[in-house]
Amino acid sequence: MDDLRAQLEELKKRLEVLEENIEPVDEVMLSIKARLKKRLEGGALPEIDEEKAAKTLKALANPDRIRILKMLAERPMGFKEIKESLGVESPTVSHHLKLLVRTGMVRKEEGYEISPDGRLFLRLLEIITALGEVEE
Repeated sequence: MDDLRAQLEELKKRLEVLEENIEPVDEVMLSIKARLKKRLEGGALPEIDEEKAAKTLKALANPDRIRILKMLAERPMGFKEIKESLGVESPTVSHHLKLLVRTGMVRKEEGYEISPDGRLFLRLLEIITALGEVEE
């Protein structure tokens, strides 16, 4: 139990550091902050849904899918434009987009656009990269 409390305190400290370094207009960071504060009110993070977590991580486990999220964060795009920007075959783009849509990170309207959750995950990847905790 003490270990869990220590981890929770460490998470709170990291949140404070991140909070100090965000710009007030960064809506994604404000969303992260609000979601974390709500989750931490009970004193602990909720249980992880392993299946959902694995599907989400799988969707992010490909550089082309991350590139798609980054492109869609700039503006909505059509299939052909995404395909040309990535320089890969249509079936590959289709597979990537299906995974991103299935996990709720991308929405398909007239074209494809990033969802609020997609922006959140993209921002989390930026934070992880900034923290330097991912070894190559």
